[in-house]
Amino acid sequence: MLSSRAAPLAAIAAFVSAAPSLTHAQTLDSDSPPVPEHSVPATTEAPPAPEPPTAPPPEKSSHMQTTVTARRPFTAASSSTVRDQDFLLRPHPRPADILQGVPGFYTVQHAGGGKANQYFLRGFDADHGTDVALSVDGVPVNMVSHGHGQGYADLNWIIPELIERVEVRKGTYFAQDGDFATAGAVNLVTRRNFESSQVTLGGGSFRTLRGMFIAAPDVEGWSPVVAGQVYGTNGPFLEPEKTERYSFFAKVTRPLSERSTLSLALTSYFSGWNASGQVPLREVLAGRMDRFASMDPTEGGKSQRHSAYGTWRTRLGDDGEVNILAYAVRYRLDLYSNFTFFSRDPVNGDMIEQNDQRTVLGFNASYRFRREWGGLTFDTTLGAQARGDSIDNGLSYAKARERLDTVVDASLREGSLGVYAQEELTLTPWLRTVLGLRADAFGFDVDDHLEDSAAPDSKTSGVERSLRLSPKASLVLSPLPDTDLYVNYGHGFHSNDARGVVRLPEPVTPLTRARGYEVGARTRLFDRLDLAGSVFRLDLDSELVWVGDEGTTEARGATRRQGVEAEARLKVLPWLFADADATLTRATYAQNAGNGNAVALAPTLILAGGVSARHPSGVYGRLGVLHLGDRPATEDRFLVAEGFTRVDATLGYRRSWYEVNVGVQNLLNARWREAQFANVSRLSFESSEASCPAGTRPSGEADAFAGCEDLHFTPGAPLNVQASASIFFH
Repeated sequence: MLSSRAAPLAAIAAFVSAAPSLTHAQTLDSDSPPVPEHSVPATTEAPPAPEPPTAPPPEKSSHMQTTVTARRPFTAASSSTVRDQDFLLRPHPRPADILQGVPGFYTVQHAGGGKANQYFLRGFDADHGTDVALSVDGVPVNMVSHGHGQGYADLNWIIPELIERVEVRKGTYFAQDGDFATAGAVNLVTRRNFESSQVTLGGGSFRTLRGMFIAAPDVEGWSPVVAGQVYGTNGPFLEPEKTERYSFFAKVTRPLSERSTLSLALTSYFSGWNASGQVPLREVLAGRMDRFASMDPTEGGKSQRHSAYGTWRTRLGDDGEVNILAYAVRYRLDLYSNFTFFSRDPVNGDMIEQNDQRTVLGFNASYRFRREWGGLTFDTTLGAQARGDSIDNGLSYAKARERLDTVVDASLREGSLGVYAQEELTLTPWLRTVLGLRADAFGFDVDDHLEDSAAPDSKTSGVERSLRLSPKASLVLSPLPDTDLYVNYGHGFHSNDARGVVRLPEPVTPLTRARGYEVGARTRLFDRLDLAGSVFRLDLDSELVWVGDEGTTEARGATRRQGVEAEARLKVLPWLFADADATLTRATYAQNAGNGNAVALAPTLILAGGVSARHPSGVYGRLGVLHLGDRPATEDRFLVAEGFTRVDATLGYRRSWYEVNVGVQNLLNARWREAQFANVSRLSFESSEASCPAGTRPSGEADAFAGCEDLHFTPGAPLNVQASASIFFH
């Protein structure tokens, strides 16, 4: 089989021979890198106008300087670009919180400040990233065949002030997006340079402390950025969370000529934490447990991530551009969780230890060019993406972080190659079409070191290959100035865990197909009001469902999500803006398996809105509200995950050389549940079905009581305040 130290590039090569015809499969999307004469450093569609408040303070600003970019037409009504002036105005105690500036996007945390967030988008509780493709500067963050869950995407290493904009492409209509881009794809773009260097110190509730610096020296011919962050908090829990995060970032950009630019970046991140875990609702309702207590105070983990990547861009004449990105990532996670307490092991408890360490190598390349013929404009993009992962991961039973028994120990190689092409054809000033085709080939190679101890009729090691073709099509009509109508269709997919793909006798589908449909509109009125809306549907051939007692995901039946999205941005005054977003979704299984057809934990309603200000005097702030509706926690809707409404606020003041800021989360001190799960658990004193109170239901055979199916949750933080002070200098 394979060595656990095998080079990831071998994972790419391992399957290429299985798909020789891929060399002439193609397709991209209009969200690809902009045309060369515009010289914009990222893949994005046009930002909606008006943008968030950007009026500068009376003196020279620091990292929120104006960035001039080319405006590109949208391909879908749900596409957007969120600028730093917007998401940095919102409280962001966790790095992933900046994504909540994206309309219809919500993130939660449930196992300490070092574990990846859960991501809610378009009717998906995408767990830690299964159906949302996340990247930073084009480098993928999602981890294939991860030890904790497929598509695991940890953004805790991000320093929020380094992010210039968040590019959002919802749906399956964009040819440059491959694995995990079913609900959509999000790319965080870091800044190339800063006008000033910066030192920030902050802290607040829950013994939270944060120190951050950004060094941007003035070097002729170069644009260097070096940044670092130290963060710590105990969280609101009775057992201190003791989260510690250390982040480092360095990036340098240099023009090689009038036509080409090279950018190199290094990142490094370490973290460690304790986790409150999930509290069984039945114990809180009985008054035997505080909602901020913990069933197992030894939960938690350690994580680290280090990466290097480089981007080369060059213009070819006046109508062509080549973009090449190469990256390498080294990653490790050791995670201790206890989801079921004493269900599996009434003596030692049900703690599991999950480990994942890997090396990832990959590249993205694209060539885009324009041409005109017969009064028509052709905008063509060709691209290729390759990635190889060399992985060691495992699962062990443990007690108080001491390993008892190893049940999974595997080495994996997983490689992928995607090629795409896109043709954007402008037929008239009011009619555009975007057609594309994407082809992806995956190779899976698994060496299960415990296979000899498995059941004699099962096989958990092996090699498998798979190919997926994904057509895309969009139609854009512009019947009025500043008004566009969109019709979108496309196929996408998410990959499944390599161990399930090679498992016999019941392997899972390697690449699960998704089919997306959308009709929408976007308009600007009176030069101050932006409106956008869409109706969408997404059919997924197989749903990935979280399995608490195993700490992983498994494939279930086909699902359908249907929904409506709406957003509005109003320029009230030159320095005052209002915004409102709404997403309503229904997620169901295509067939009722006998226990209902609701997709458990799929978000049904997300509402967000607020008022943002950046006054010329230097005062800025935001008052915002977020509402998450009730959602079914089980397929038969027996258990319901309770919704909540939360109000947040920020207030700050900036001058040329200093800035002070105060952020308040949960201003009205609402009692809310951040993350919620429905699973079977057993407490130490529960011995039979009679132990399960009303509102729960027993599980297990008559002579083998497994516990009570109940709602388990991580409580949302009460009112908390964080303050910071920054000094800017040259």
